[in-house]
Amino acid sequence: MIDHNNLEEYSDPINYDLEFGGVTKQYQFYLEWAQQTPGTVLDLACGTGLTTLALAEAGIDIMGVDIAESMLAYARIKAQGLPVEFIHADARTFRSDQRFSFIYLTGNAFQAFLSDEDQKALLDTAYEHLEPNGRFIFETRNPAATDLADEEESPWSEFVDHNGEIVKVSGSQTYDADQQIMHWVTHRTWPHQQKTSRIACRFTDHETLTRLLTSNGWIIEHQYADWNRTPFSLSSPSIISVCKKVK
Repeated sequence: MIDHNNLEEYSDPINYDLEFGGVTKQYQFYLEWAQQTPGTVLDLACGTGLTTLALAEAGIDIMGVDIAESMLAYARIKAQGLPVEFIHADARTFRSDQRFSFIYLTGNAFQAFLSDEDQKALLDTAYEHLEPNGRFIFETRNPAATDLADEEESPWSEFVDHNGEIVKVSGSQTYDADQQIMHWVTHRTWPHQQKTSRIACRFTDHETLTRLLTSNGWIIEHQYADWNRTPFSLSSPSIISVCKKVK
């Protein structure tokens, strides 16, 4: 199941980077794991390559895959001179003869897979493309530590766009408890215009996530609460799972 509205969030890649980039602890976390597992790395749902390029600049052999061609086009521009390949593909159906020592999925992209079938297809992609004993790491927001109540539009944040203009960000949220899916509507307001986008994200609880991983052949080596590797607890805002392929 694809929510095509999700792609609205990725139509302006330059300003996407300005709004969401610069999470250096996240980049360092994935770099450290990549350095522990020598070989080629795969960044699934890589977007504009924020993390991909940080690893490539550090000398990691890496490939990025994403479904949004607009994001990949900007990633390729930023990657000029770096030995990194970007491929336009759906993470659920991506297939390659290449095998990777380490695969990761970041930016809470796991939550864009909105059904059991989607999540399994993603995990199958990662498992199939990992070398034996390779690792797959991803993070997702913890629903037990997230306010899932419906909320009317309110201010969220602001950022400075590529023209130097201040963009005010506001939005609303509506939660479908039966499907475990949050629907966000985001408004970005410039001095002379406003853009609206919609995105849906699934909130998988810790127990269900653990069962999903183990039933699909993964060993969960670690689960962290943050990029500092704080051990996960049920009140942690995030679930960062380090999974190992055993065959």
